[in-house]
Amino acid sequence: MPDRCIAYGFPDLFAAYMSVYRIVQTADYVAIQMEKIHDTRVIPLDGRPHISPVMHQYLGDSRGRWEGDTLVVETTNFHPNGNPMGGYNTLSDQNLKLTERFRRTAADNIEYTFTVDDSTMWTRPWTAVINWKPSRGEVLEYGCHEGNYSIRGMLAGARADEAAGR
Repeated sequence: MPDRCIAYGFPDLFAAYMSVYRIVQTADYVAIQMEKIHDTRVIPLDGRPHISPVMHQYLGDSRGRWEGDTLVVETTNFHPNGNPMGGYNTLSDQNLKLTERFRRTAADNIEYTFTVDDSTMWTRPWTAVINWKPSRGEVLEYGCHEGNYSIRGMLAGARADEAAGR
């Protein structure tokens, strides 16, 4: 999906270039803006249920809640052609459930923990922890195909596949 500017997915396991996030919160929502592809996840905190399991979105369907000082976000309903985990999990399906935990452990640190549960891809759930430090820069606009002359060929190939019924 990154070749067509449709989300790089999350969590971002590349953790380098373009790994800047802006997190804002209201009483009812948390929004996480990602520098890559300029995606923004808007996460309701009001206890509403997930959308119907027949509906799938490239960034999934996220729902958040507070457990003490930890924001817990559960995401389901990933699109089968999506790109969760920055492309490391390209075989995602309706079984993927991602649980994220955001906890401030110091003025300059957020402990980001995520658990991947996908019985199609993995034999059991697994968890990783990444410490996020404040960025010295701003979230910049991401120009996905700026200067990319191969896009014409990729899109022509995709249109040919569609015309052939693939």
